[in-house]
Amino acid sequence: MIRYGKFALALALLVVVGCSKPPEMEMKAANDALAAAKSAEAEQYAPKAYRTANDTLGAASAAKAEQDAKFALFRSYSGSKNLFVRAEALAKEAATAAATEKARVKAEVEGMLTQAKSDLDSASAALAKAPVGKGNKADIELIKNDLASTMTAYDDAQMDYNNGKYLTARSKVNAVMQRTASIMQQIEQAKAMAKGGKR
Repeated sequence: MIRYGKFALALALLVVVGCSKPPEMEMKAANDALAAAKSAEAEQYAPKAYRTANDTLGAASAAKAEQDAKFALFRSYSGSKNLFVRAEALAKEAATAAATEKARVKAEVEGMLTQAKSDLDSASAALAKAPVGKGNKADIELIKNDLASTMTAYDDAQMDYNNGKYLTARSKVNAVMQRTASIMQQIEQAKAMAKGGKR
């Protein structure tokens, strides 16, 4: 009877240990999903969702490590397992959100580039027609240089867009549009100076 009791206890302990195996598969799936989200540029295009997934994965890893440190018979990985599963789902959501936002930003930047090119062409035409006199000759030269550098900045933004760096391109083309608007104002001032000989 005593031997049977010891056998039953040993069997029960084996069952407990067997049910407390580390969630290696869930951990790998969560890490793979977060890596995929990072590759999808979720850090840039869905930062909040990415942080949430990353934080959940961190909590899962911490929970697993806490159980790893315990005596084998007292380990319970159910909490960390659930967190790993949650982290995987959140990482996949972050990747999907990033893809959607990236497509939206791409379309936005494409429109901005088209508008910026039109603005630059208008500025070039206006500058070519601007009268040059003693009162504005130096200013016209400065405007020409400014316009040339702005065109270079536009080409730089276009290159970033072509390389899929849509957020960087958006920032650059926005600056180009602001500079072009300023150039148009300078051209109008230069016209006035040519007519009046002063500002």
